[in-house]
Amino acid sequence: MVPEDAVGPLFKVINERMQASADADLKEQGLTFAQSQVIVYLIEHAGRALQKEIETNLKVSHPTVSGLVSRLEKNGFVRTWVAEDDRRNKVVELTDKAHDAGDRMRATMRERDRELLAGLDEREQTELIRMLRRIYANVCKQ
Repeated sequence: MVPEDAVGPLFKVINERMQASADADLKEQGLTFAQSQVIVYLIEHAGRALQKEIETNLKVSHPTVSGLVSRLEKNGFVRTWVAEDDRRNKVVELTDKAHDAGDRMRATMRERDRELLAGLDEREQTELIRMLRRIYANVCKQ
């Protein structure tokens, strides 16, 4: 049970439940949450990026991204090759399977958002998003 005035623990419980739900949804697609982050990053960057860019932007170590990309490639979500202009870099590109998974992820996220915001009118939803952005900015300052 979370105390009524405990903001941090309330965020933690909400996050844990959302994470469990996301993990279950992704498992159906043969993905983990970390793998989905790579796919989302690539979708946001025209479906292709250098592995080093993924590491930098997701703030994840080289061995971690290497493992994620390797598993994604093994499961048909990405293809990779050595960059021609710098052989130290690996290019990572989404496959059609990953684009399809991304479409399903976005649809699921929209549905989860509807569930989270159920019972809030449009004004309340707008105000909640505004306040969450302010809280996020506060956390980023720490």
